[in-house]
Amino acid sequence: MTNTELNTIIDELTITLANCKIDQNGIKSLVINETFFNADYMQRVNITTCPEHTATFQELLKINQPVLYWFEFDKNSVSKETLRNKYVAYREPMKYDFKNKNYRNTAAYKTDIKESDFTLYVGKVKKGFWGRLVTHLGYNKAKGTAGMQLFHWFNPKEYGDITLYYLTLDTAMENLISVLEIEMALRKKPIIGRF
Repeated sequence: MTNTELNTIIDELTITLANCKIDQNGIKSLVINETFFNADYMQRVNITTCPEHTATFQELLKINQPVLYWFEFDKNSVSKETLRNKYVAYREPMKYDFKNKNYRNTAAYKTDIKESDFTLYVGKVKKGFWGRLVTHLGYNKAKGTAGMQLFHWFNPKEYGDITLYYLTLDTAMENLISVLEIEMALRKKPIIGRF
């Protein structure tokens, strides 16, 4: 590859970023309250088709574009230290215990959260946003897919609701959404996640 070819690629990416427009609907949100936390969703009931959440997931199923998203907790209901400690207590005992019947792949977490605010996690997905939400909730049948696995450690009655914010981007951003995810995470400093 020549310098000219590399410069062409950089120019094309720069144009894509310059033309990136936030979807006309802007940032949307979804309050994740205690109705999203139900043991039946682990086996007997599919959360995406249950009467209580069908409308929500039908809307999310329509999104077939890159999505940047983040979860925020109610800082008046729980401290970031409490949440991080609860997550660590869930994650660590089975992190590498793949044969454990309760094993689920979990996201990394920060050891230093002094600068963190009330952001729990920042993520992105190129397609299938609804599936990422199912994984973060902890109901994905594929236990190897990494996520926060909220059902398994987060208690909304004790810690309050979580708000999921999400932003749908143009399909041209599919290969550049990682840049936005990293920048958002560096600014929001979530307590869970690798950035």
